[in-house]
Amino acid sequence: MTFAREKRLLLGWLAALAPVPLPFNEILTWPYLLAYEGVILAFVVRAARDPGGWLPAWAMNVLAVAYLPYFFVDLRVLSHGRLVAAVTHLLLFTVLVKLFALRRERDKWQTAMAVFFLFLASMATSVHPAVVLYLVAFTALGLLLFTRFAQLHLIAGFTAGEADRQSLVSVPLGRFLAAATVATLLLAVPLFAFMPRVKNPLVTGRGQGLGTLGSVSGFTDMVTLDSIGSIRTSQEVAMRLRYDGTPPAGHEMRYRGGAFERYRDGSWQPGPPDGRRGSRGGWGRRVILSTAQPTAWVEVFLRPVTGRAVPVPVDALVVEGEGETSVLYADADGVIRRRGGAEGPFEYLVGLGETEPAPPRPGEEPDRATLDAAGVTPRVAALAARVAGEGAPRERALRLERHLATEYGYSLDFVGRQRGADPIETFLFDWREGHCEYFASSMVLMLRSVGVPARLATGFLGAELHPLEGYWVVRQSNAHAWVEAYLPESGWTTFDPTPAAGRPSLEEAGLRTLLFQAWDYVLFRWDRYVLTYGFEDQMEFLGAAHGLWRSLLALLPWVGEDEAAPAPGEGDAWADELEPAPPAEPAGRQVPWPLLALAAALVAVAAVAAYRRARRPLSGAEAYRRLRRRAKEAGLPVREADPPLGFGRDLARRFPGAAGAGGAVVELYVRESYAGEDLPAAERGRLKESLGEAVKALRKVG
Repeated sequence: MTFAREKRLLLGWLAALAPVPLPFNEILTWPYLLAYEGVILAFVVRAARDPGGWLPAWAMNVLAVAYLPYFFVDLRVLSHGRLVAAVTHLLLFTVLVKLFALRRERDKWQTAMAVFFLFLASMATSVHPAVVLYLVAFTALGLLLFTRFAQLHLIAGFTAGEADRQSLVSVPLGRFLAAATVATLLLAVPLFAFMPRVKNPLVTGRGQGLGTLGSVSGFTDMVTLDSIGSIRTSQEVAMRLRYDGTPPAGHEMRYRGGAFERYRDGSWQPGPPDGRRGSRGGWGRRVILSTAQPTAWVEVFLRPVTGRAVPVPVDALVVEGEGETSVLYADADGVIRRRGGAEGPFEYLVGLGETEPAPPRPGEEPDRATLDAAGVTPRVAALAARVAGEGAPRERALRLERHLATEYGYSLDFVGRQRGADPIETFLFDWREGHCEYFASSMVLMLRSVGVPARLATGFLGAELHPLEGYWVVRQSNAHAWVEAYLPESGWTTFDPTPAAGRPSLEEAGLRTLLFQAWDYVLFRWDRYVLTYGFEDQMEFLGAAHGLWRSLLALLPWVGEDEAAPAPGEGDAWADELEPAPPAEPAGRQVPWPLLALAAALVAVAAVAAYRRARRPLSGAEAYRRLRRRAKEAGLPVREADPPLGFGRDLARRFPGAAGAGGAVVELYVRESYAGEDLPAAERGRLKESLGEAVKALRKVG
């Protein structure tokens, strides 16, 4: 195998791997990738035969000029104005042309740089944890490429004949590449932790593979009669919750994320914009929904979704965003929203508690939209009047809720059905089965027809306890719609007309559920500590490291307590919000036994490593390095590029007394490193003796 053939094959395989994640991110379509990989395969087959006749420089220039008009057509038409996709296509074309034009030594570095930019495009558009496997594979193959390039360059620099120059010496690199790959990935962890953060480290396209930012019903500006039913089969996690203990008694785990008042042609939209109706309270980090004191708290981790709505339990009393930049407000419908779009997972605290029914406060009265009769046909109005009967609004609402929940069936199967001109009337009189949007929409319209203000509410119902960490998981399959009716004695009240069989329920524990939960655990950590790892996380990490350092200093007898302890007011920016400090402990130094155990473990590991290194048999490479270092100290000019045999000749000529022993060390090193031989025990013993004799002779003259 010639040097040029080896370089082309390595570059070809690296170029084949570089764009693999792009179709999953919808940056690159599959036809483009398949065509690219087909050309790469043709290049590898041709490079394996090692023929001549590769592209000259003038041909590359012609191809570049010919691609320019295609690039503009691609940008404006084929890629629909998406610059990232058009530039990625240009990168693919550049890599292919450079591969078929590898002639000079510098061409391989230019091609490797183009492949690296393709790798950056793949990494910058990927959000799924599987990209770690791609990163490991590309790192290992990239290290192999650069190691082989360095090896070939070194061999070509000191081989004498043309035949030797074109022959490849086999050098075992497996262990070195494995160790180098692991070391590179381990080094990347602290670099990732401490490198400055940017606001959005991802180049987003139309989609992002399995990590796509989702659109969850209830958080968008419009809900159709099929919005929730279409996602009820999805097991994607929408949010996670961690209660301070167990959920309080009577807590329903119903999380409200949207309220809709206007019904038009099978779709629901919110009421008039907040600018015309105002919002309940101002903007700020904390939104107070009730004057009652919370009896329990829940921490919520909301996955990235479209829209600005923040789902909260229906018994929420106060909502508080995490971080100084969190700005929340409650709109006129009581929906909690945050400023700005959904750029990543959002964390917030919710205070829970029970409140006694009380008359509505000023500003909570319903507007005219909640009595809008659009969508109420004569048949629907007649049915509502007959079922609701006479009595107080609560009694009439309960009758309608019970009628829908008992006289109709739940179904997600609408294959072959015709919606008709009025889907609600079709549901009530023809289908007599549907999913939660149909039940809730029907009850809202029927309540309005009998004079009770009502609106559609959406969000989630139910959660499952995650056994790995103790938090509660709410999936998209928990998406649900229900009814909020305005009652004079208690204000807006929740009703749920969907049959019990159609409400989201906890799946029975089994292997499938456990696998989903384990994968959710990985995704949660990936989202929290990789995709959205930011400046605040860095400061928290540095603060923890600073605290650990002070704890270690406190163990030293020459460091005083005052020097190790933080000054008053130092450290916690929220000190003014904390409770008074507890009484001081009695005098005496508290020994942090966990830190001592960790230090002892590190010392033990270091001692074992030193012992194993001392007992490790001497290798030819180590003996050769020691001999070169001692010869340089004795006055022999030694250069890094000197070949082993040339070094042996220079050593014998300058120091005849060390010629025999030094020549034996060089011989055994060449056999071990270049011929790939494993030295037997007897040869290793001779290697150690020869090294000792050579060093002794060099010391006499040095």
